[in-house]
Amino acid sequence: MRILASIIVLLSLLGISCKTTKPTRPLESYNQEDRFEPQASIIRIPINIDLKGLEKTLNEKLTGTLYEDNDLNDGDNMKVKAVKDGIIKIDAEGMAIKYQLPLDLWIQYDTGFGKVEGTAKLTMDFVSNYSIEPNWQLLTQSKLEKYEWKEKPRMQLGALSIPVASIANIIINRSEEMIGENIDKMVSESFKLEEYIANAWKLMFEPYELSPEYQTWLLTKPNDIGMTPIVVENGQIKSTIVVESKPELLFGLAPMPSRFKPLPNFAFRYLGDDNDQGFQIYVEATMSYNEAEDLSKKSLLGERFEQGKRYVVVEDIDLYGQGNKLVIDLKMSGSYNGSIFLTGTPVFNAKRNRIEIENLDYTLDSKNFLIKSLAWMGKGTIKKMIQDNMDFLLDYNLKEAQKQMKETLGGYEIAEGILMKGSLEDLKLYNAYITEDGFKVAVSLNGEIEIDIAGLNKK
Repeated sequence: MRILASIIVLLSLLGISCKTTKPTRPLESYNQEDRFEPQASIIRIPINIDLKGLEKTLNEKLTGTLYEDNDLNDGDNMKVKAVKDGIIKIDAEGMAIKYQLPLDLWIQYDTGFGKVEGTAKLTMDFVSNYSIEPNWQLLTQSKLEKYEWKEKPRMQLGALSIPVASIANIIINRSEEMIGENIDKMVSESFKLEEYIANAWKLMFEPYELSPEYQTWLLTKPNDIGMTPIVVENGQIKSTIVVESKPELLFGLAPMPSRFKPLPNFAFRYLGDDNDQGFQIYVEATMSYNEAEDLSKKSLLGERFEQGKRYVVVEDIDLYGQGNKLVIDLKMSGSYNGSIFLTGTPVFNAKRNRIEIENLDYTLDSKNFLIKSLAWMGKGTIKKMIQDNMDFLLDYNLKEAQKQMKETLGGYEIAEGILMKGSLEDLKLYNAYITEDGFKVAVSLNGEIEIDIAGLNKK
């Protein structure tokens, strides 16, 4: 009996020693250096304000009585009421905006012997210059450039109608100041540049969802913002907002907002002759391993591979890095229960403008295991499917982001009367590598964007 027991133990030991050892999981490791050198991205946003729209808004805002003096005892012995008498016309010249106001005047004058009344018609031409404060507040200063009497003031004294030059001068002086202040107040209240810029600056730190389906997010991460001097061309007031940023493209769940920086003080920016509009954005796109795994599982999980009576089913996928290589841990069930491992290097294919996993192959342990135990699995079917899936997920997500950006730039109303439109002309990839956070892909986006303002904001 002891001899039989010894034989059984010996056979058992021999049987174990003859079994092929399962593949060893490759060690997880990452290079410390960052292979992407963030470049400053310049986003130029031309702003166009239509003069006709501005004229319409001005006429809606300035109606009825534009100036009224009801005090006879303020030193001029006169009451004056100036009522808008037609359409206010707007023109522009150089960096100045001009307003032509038609006015109907009613005048009451205390002669000391009694009160006399009269009427007059006047056209006043104002010119408005602007300045922008460090807090981005737009200030205008409107001054009378010239005037023309359509009907000079004539005061009724009994049966006589008497022209009064001194009264006319007082009316001009008083109405110039009051009406100019009204124009400047209307512009200040209606077009709050400081609010637009502050809100836009704040939004740039929030993640913007490019693709809900594939959970693609853009973080603008601005560093600086400025504005070119205002010019007037072809019936439009024009300027360009210039934003310097280091944006990032992320995949997966909504990322946290980037760290907020206070709005920089206003400063003019001057553009060169080339690339004086549009944007050129260099983006570091990050796809986490979890997100890549989830996308891969949609295509691979549950896939069955078989030969005769033998088969395996893909139960799970685990992705991680080893140096510059991607490790794919493919967990199987069926005729084999366990993992096989593949590695490959993410590279940029310039001809196809896409990221691919190059030299994807089984690890040496996995290859030896398949040769000895599951040779039919090593014929390439599984490896090719994984290869296609990895290339697809890296390529498709970036193309989906490009598609969503094109749709957004096709036309987006920021606020009433304020429309953003543009085009994404080019999306290029130029680097890819593995980090502890996941796949890193360097992307260049080029296109144009502009904002059209039909009139001043009507809040």
